[in-house]
Amino acid sequence: MIVSDVACQCGAAYWRAEASSLKGHCGQFHCACCGALVESWDQPKARVYRLVISTERLYQHPKPPPSPLTGYAQARADAA
Repeated sequence: MIVSDVACQCGAAYWRAEASSLKGHCGQFHCACCGALVESWDQPKARVYRLVISTERLYQHPKPPPSPLTGYAQARADAA
C-alpha cells in the first residue's frame, strides 16, 4: 500500500492510499470542499481518499499590528 498527500487548489488536504494488490477501476476524485477535480487516473487501481483538513479549518494569518511609528506620526500631525 502506498500512502501519500494530495492537495486541492482550494487548499483542502487529503491522504491518498493506493493498494497495489487490489484491482480497482479507472476514475476521478473531486474535492469534497469545492468540487474541483483533484486527480484522475487511467490505471485500474484501488484508491481511497481521506480529508485531513478542510478549507474552513485552514490557519488564517492574522494581520500585523500597526507600526508604533505610524501612531507617533499621526499624533504629531494632530498636535500641529
